[in-house]
Amino acid sequence: MLPPSPGHRFRRLMRRLVLSLPGVLPTAAAYAAPTAGGQCYADLAATRNFTLGLPRHAQPTPDGRAVLFLRSNPRDTTLHLWRLDPATGTQTELARPTGTDSLSVEEKARRERARMSMTGITDFALSDNGQTALVSQGDRLMQVGVTTGKLSDVPGHGWIAPRLSPDGTHVAAVRDNDIQVVTLATGQTRRLTHGGTETLTHGLAEFAAAEELARPDGLWWSPDGQTILYEEADMSGVEKHYIADPQHPAAQPVEFRYPRAGTANARIRLGLVARDGGPTRWVGWDSTAFPYLARAVWPKGQGPLTLVVLNRAQTEERLLSVDPATGRTTTLLSEHDPAWINISPSGDGRGRSLPRWLPDGSGFLWAAERNGHWQLELHHADGTLDRAITPPGLPFVSLDDVDPGAGTVTITANPERTRTVIYRLSLHGGAPVLLTPESGLHAATFADGGHTRFIDSLSGADGSATTTLRDASGQVLATVPAVAETPTLTPHIEYTRAGTRDMDAMIIRPAGFKPGQRYPVVLSVYAGPGYKQVLDAPRQYLESQCMADHGFIVVSLDGRGTPGRDHDWERAIKNNLIDLPLQDQIDGLVALGKRYRELDLDHVGVHGWSFGGYFTAMATIRRPDIFKAGVAGAPPADFADYDTAYTERYLGTPQADLDGYRASNVLTYAQSLSRPLLIMHGLTDDNVYFENTMKMTQAFIAAGRPYNLLLLPGTHMLTDPTLRAHVDDAREAFLAATLKAPAPATLN
Repeated sequence: MLPPSPGHRFRRLMRRLVLSLPGVLPTAAAYAAPTAGGQCYADLAATRNFTLGLPRHAQPTPDGRAVLFLRSNPRDTTLHLWRLDPATGTQTELARPTGTDSLSVEEKARRERARMSMTGITDFALSDNGQTALVSQGDRLMQVGVTTGKLSDVPGHGWIAPRLSPDGTHVAAVRDNDIQVVTLATGQTRRLTHGGTETLTHGLAEFAAAEELARPDGLWWSPDGQTILYEEADMSGVEKHYIADPQHPAAQPVEFRYPRAGTANARIRLGLVARDGGPTRWVGWDSTAFPYLARAVWPKGQGPLTLVVLNRAQTEERLLSVDPATGRTTTLLSEHDPAWINISPSGDGRGRSLPRWLPDGSGFLWAAERNGHWQLELHHADGTLDRAITPPGLPFVSLDDVDPGAGTVTITANPERTRTVIYRLSLHGGAPVLLTPESGLHAATFADGGHTRFIDSLSGADGSATTTLRDASGQVLATVPAVAETPTLTPHIEYTRAGTRDMDAMIIRPAGFKPGQRYPVVLSVYAGPGYKQVLDAPRQYLESQCMADHGFIVVSLDGRGTPGRDHDWERAIKNNLIDLPLQDQIDGLVALGKRYRELDLDHVGVHGWSFGGYFTAMATIRRPDIFKAGVAGAPPADFADYDTAYTERYLGTPQADLDGYRASNVLTYAQSLSRPLLIMHGLTDDNVYFENTMKMTQAFIAAGRPYNLLLLPGTHMLTDPTLRAHVDDAREAFLAATLKAPAPATLN
C-alpha cells in the first residue's frame, strides 16, 4: 500500500453525496458549506500544493552538456519536455503534447499503480549516447533528437510501458498484451510474443509487483540491445473484482484481477527472446517457493543478468544470476528475516536497481539491513561479502552512482532521521565526503555513464523546492528553471521528539498563533508501514498549515511500525497492525500536551488517508477518551480484503493467523463507535476497494452506531481540483464542528 499522492483526473465536476445517520454531530449541512479555508484549499488543489510548474524527472545527458526535464504550467497538469543548456542558461522546448491523452483501461491501471497523475508527456528515456529521447504521451510515442530538436512520431498507438533500446535504435512496448519492437529508422514493427490475453500478459508487471514491490517494469533490454527479457503473467487464477461507475450506470463494470490476502497471486515466469524474433528461452528458478520477482538487473559490462526473488511470506530473499544462453540460474546469496525482508532500495527512481555490478564483473554492490540499519556492501562475484562500504552511523538510503574509474560511489543517506543528504565514498575506505550541505530532503539523479555531473532535487528545510545541476564536488553549476507559483502561506512547523520512545514529531501552529491561548488539536496521521510522516521538508505540509491557520494545531508523529529508524522499530507491528501504533500516537500526544500548554487535549481530532484512514477509524472507535472525532479517507477496514503482497508481509495469511487479522480489523470494534466519524471513499477505488467502507458502514448499522459518509467519484487518488478542495474543506468543517471549539480557549 503506497501512501496517497495526486492521481486520477476526473472528467466531470464532482457530484457530492453525503449520507448521515441521525444522532451524529455535525449534520451534513454543518460541514457541507465552505469554511474560512476555502480559498486556501482551492489554491492548493489548483497548484498541487504549488508543485505544478516545478521541474520533474530532470536528468543530465551523459556528457553533462544538457539537462532534460519535464514541466507543466503553474495551474496545469500537462507536461512538456524541455532541454536546459547549463553553460548559457538557455531552455528549449523539445516536445509538447498534441491532442488529448488516450488511455486504455490497462494503462490507467498501470498509472494508478505508479501514482502517475500528470498528463501530456509523462515520461522520457535517453539512449546511452544521450542523442535520442523517447517520449510518451498517452498511448502514443515520439522520438526526439536531443541536440537537433527533430521530432517524429513512432508508428502506431495503443503502446503501454515502452522501453528504448540502449543504442536508441529500437523501442520495445506492449500492445494487445504482447511485446512488439519498432525499428525507429524504418518504422517497421515486429511482434515478439504471441497469445497474450487480458489474463495472460507479456511485458507487464503484475499487480503485486507494481503496487507493492516497487517494480513497474515487465521487460528489460540486454546491454547490447539484441535480446529482451520479459515477464509473462498468468492471472487466470486470480480473483475477479468488478468496479462499476455509478455516474454511468449503462456502462458495463470493469473487471480487475485482484489478489486478496490468502488467495492466488498471478503466476509469473521470465522469458528471453531475440530482438528480431524467434523462440523464447524460459528462465528457470523455483517460482513455487519464490513467486515474487522484486528486481531484474541486466548490467553493462561483464556482470551477469541478475534477479532478486522472494518467497510468498517475504521472509527469504535470493539473488540469482542467469545464464542468458540457457536460462539456468545460480544462487549468489540469500537474506533471511523472521519478520519480513525489506527489498533493497531501487536507486534514483529511473530503473537503476541493486545489485550494481562492477564493470569488470569482479563483484557487485548490494544493500542489506545489518545491525539494525541499512548498509551498502561490496560482494565478490560469487556472492560472498567483501566489506561494508558505508560506515556505522550512516544509514544507507539509495545508491545513486558508481564511478569505477575513480573508485567511488555516490549515495543518499539519512544520518538524521528527518533529513537526507548525498555523499561520495571511496570503494576502498575513508571518510564520506558531503556533497549537499543544505538541510532538507535531497535526491540525486545521474545519467548512465555520466559521473561528473548530477541533478540534486531538494525539498529544503527552509520551505524551498529547487532542482540544481551539480559537479562531482557538489558545486552548483546551474538551476533548472521552475515556473511554479510562490506558496501563499508559510509553514510554521516545530520539529521535536515526543514521549519516552523519542518519536519524531512535528507541531504546526497557525500563522496568527497567540501564546496564552489553547487550540483544538488535529492529529494528521499515517502511522503505517512504508511511510514516514515527519520530514524536515516544510513545503510538504501546506495542507496541514492551511488547516492550522483556521484555528487548529496540527500534530504528526512517527511511532513503531514506520520506516527510517531501525529494524526492530519497523517490525514491532508484525502480526498486529494497530495496537502498538495506536498506543504510540496517544503516548506522543499526551507527552506533547504536557510540554506545550497550548495543545488542548480535551479537543483532539484525527484524520488520515489509506492506512491513515484505517488508523483514524480505529483511533476514533477504540480511544474515544482521546479522540473526539475522526475523518477516515479510503480506509482498508478489513485487511483480509487487501492485497497479498502488502498484507501477508505483516500479517501472514488469514488462514494462518486469524487472531492477527481479527485484532487488525476495524469491524471487530465497530459496535463501540461513540464519537463522530466521517468516512470518505472513492466509489471506483481499485486499490482499497469500496467494499471496505461498505462492510464498515454495515457493521455500524447492525450495531446501531451513527456515522457520516462522504461518497466520492473516482479512485484512491484525488487530483481534480474541485473535488480535492471540497474534500479538504469538508474535512476541516467536520473537525471544527465536532471538536466544538470554534474559537481558541484562553489558558488558565
